Amino acid sequence: MNRRRFFRTLGGVGLAAAFPSIVRAQTLGLGGGTAPSNRLTVGFVGGGGISGGHVAHVTGDKSLQLVAMADVDRNTLQFNKDKISQQYAERDGTSGYDGLRLTKDFREVVNDPSIDVIFNCTPDHWHALPLIYAARAGKSIYSEKPLSRTAEEGVAMVAAVERAGVVCQIGSQQRSSNEFIRAISLVRNGALGKIKRVEVGLPSQGGQSHAFLSPAPENVPDNLDYEFWTGPAQMIPYHSSRVHFNWRWRYEYAGGQLTDWINHHYDIAQIALGVSDEIPHTISNIEGQFALQQLFNTASDYSFHSHYSNNRVIEVSSRTRMGIRFEGEDGWLYVNRGEMEYSSKVLKSMALPTQGWSPSGSATEHRQNFFDCIRSRTKPRSRIDQAHNTAMVGHLVNAALRAGAAQVKWDAASGKVVEDPAVAAQLRSNYRGPWHLPA
Repeated sequence: MNRRRFFRTLGGVGLAAAFPSIVRAQTLGLGGGTAPSNRLTVGFVGGGGISGGHVAHVTGDKSLQLVAMADVDRNTLQFNKDKISQQYAERDGTSGYDGLRLTKDFREVVNDPSIDVIFNCTPDHWHALPLIYAARAGKSIYSEKPLSRTAEEGVAMVAAVERAGVVCQIGSQQRSSNEFIRAISLVRNGALGKIKRVEVGLPSQGGQSHAFLSPAPENVPDNLDYEFWTGPAQMIPYHSSRVHFNWRWRYEYAGGQLTDWINHHYDIAQIALGVSDEIPHTISNIEGQFALQQLFNTASDYSFHSHYSNNRVIEVSSRTRMGIRFEGEDGWLYVNRGEMEYSSKVLKSMALPTQGWSPSGSATEHRQNFFDCIRSRTKPRSRIDQAHNTAMVGHLVNAALRAGAAQVKWDAASGKVVEDPAVAAQLRSNYRGPWHLPA
């Protein structure tokens, strides 16, 4: 029985009950070691900037082994090979590690039967296919946010994970940060009284320093397979300022700062209001501004109001202070990464209640929560279905902006935009062949 099937078989059974009563400590990896049979093997799809922290976590944990990485940039693969070898050398006091398999094609990683866990660290337009294929191959998956580039992708991704029954954590790591957990706990447990207003500040568009660069096509460097990098997205001429970090500012690849941050601050506001299992029935007051330059095409600034059941509303603007401000009848609080502000000293010093709302999973770092859930077969803190609901807000707003609509209505029963074909058309995936979105 392999590791993956073993962990599936455990189900809700405790680990201790699954082992015989007399087992040598070395076999179980006790006494400072980890038995090979208990070590999870890890593969990465994408080795760019966002992967760095994930790689460091994996190489720093002796119960994990990084064995493969896929990336379409040869220089990125070489950089990671050298870095990972050094990290293992420093951890184990050896001369390095030369067991990392490198490939351009992500399918060689997700279909490898020896790999247990996949980290999906690709640009947004590549989030869907590696995740779906990995789920079908029975892998546990940590995938970066936002969940998807399009609404259709999100639906297919959720379905693939649910059918496969695999553990899937989305990289909305603020769900595991102390300041955000505290803010949610205070709101959900009534410390502010009835909530009157929720304001979310998200970033304005990045990449504006490129506004005066020539948009003329450039030659593709030899180290990059630009055809494979583009993948299912629509092909546009190569420009170095549109690859790696700045792909975020093109609708062909992503949705700008809106979709880049929707699964952070907005996600926290949803949890605090108890609406993470919903898509807003109406998004109103949609406004956007677009920079006058040709390299990028997503909104440079944006604002909107999301309306949920029971008259709960989240106000969003890229011109509002970054973070989340909750206003209640009995006080207010503001939270951002590494900072909290309160309307009173009483709120600031208030102990979190032992009853009522609390975060799911053990009180651990986001990646550790993922690995804990693999071993316990429990739901991770950032579930894929909730990540889809959050990403849908960004998709709906961007669709409205591109269609020139100031409001969009969503019918949860049919899963469709209400009476606005121009907005609905912007939600489709429009894959470039030979790639297609699996049914």
